[in-house]
Amino acid sequence: MRLINELTFVKTSTETRYDPELGEWIESEPVKTVTTATITDLGTTRSVEIFGDIKQGAKVIRLMPLFILPDFDWIEFGGKKWELVTDREPDKFRTLIVREVSI
Repeated sequence: MRLINELTFVKTSTETRYDPELGEWIESEPVKTVTTATITDLGTTRSVEIFGDIKQGAKVIRLMPLFILPDFDWIEFGGKKWELVTDREPDKFRTLIVREVSI
């Protein structure tokens, strides 16, 4: 399996600090973890099993063997934001099923 797609796991920061110069609260930058994976469309049979019908904008992400999944709020790839629906770890490769969310 070729791991040719780059994706980013994003965890929003809960840390904020007050900047007296600006007179406002400033949020810290989100933590981003970049990796490569194989990303494909979700098959129709699997889509019906998970969602009850065929959903557009659902993808399967297959990650590298032994990849430790970081703590994340969403995933970014293809210029879009994706949320986790379910994950599996059969044999060697961890598999995530995600769906597109509005930004």
